[in-house]
Amino acid sequence: MKKIITFVFSFLISLQCFAQKQELINGIPKSYYTYEPLLLKVLKEDWSGIPYPAVIPSQIEQETCISLTHSKCWTPYAELKTDREYGFGFGQITITKRFNTFEEVKGLNNKLADWRFEDRYNPEKQIISLVAMLKRNYNHFKDVKNTHDRMAFSLASYNGGLGGINSDRRICRNTKNCDYTRWWGNVELYSTKAKTNIKGYGKSFFEINREYPRNIMFNRIKKYEPRFCENGLCGLK
Repeated sequence: MKKIITFVFSFLISLQCFAQKQELINGIPKSYYTYEPLLLKVLKEDWSGIPYPAVIPSQIEQETCISLTHSKCWTPYAELKTDREYGFGFGQITITKRFNTFEEVKGLNNKLADWRFEDRYNPEKQIISLVAMLKRNYNHFKDVKNTHDRMAFSLASYNGGLGGINSDRRICRNTKNCDYTRWWGNVELYSTKAKTNIKGYGKSFFEINREYPRNIMFNRIKKYEPRFCENGLCGLK
């Protein structure tokens, strides 16, 4: 009887775990399709000229998906809580003892001016904020003529801060054969960020920051581009 009870209990736990897993459609988390109309609406209203539109859903996947089948993958309720920081939502808006991105982003788009912390799981506000921050970064790197590099700079800055990437550019500028206006194979290789693994992250801040634009622009983006082209947002190739 004890073995039967144990088996039944294990079976129920397995069912519960299975129910919590995200389903995939064409390699894309099922919940993405719930928010796709909202995402397209925000992009068309707030950044219709974005050169690589499919970067946005790829970035949300990067920010929220511990795995593609995780229950919080591609949901506005995704959260990260550590001793160092608290991040929430599609863009993992971050609050630490040193800075508060939630308050900062309110000044980037009038639609966010009255956004309250109690309403932080609002999916539309989250998408608007992510687009606003990435657009702000993209506009910052006006001297970068190659659009693919420029978007990489923008993504790296989203993850590691504009100040940090500006410092990395200065290092590159003072390094022989390094072009500070190019990300890939240039600024990408030089940084003031720590290169030792951080407890709780399993990687160094340098590794986390450098894999961020690479994962988004070379891996995740491929499956979202066909969806966006179907909706008239193909972007550059």
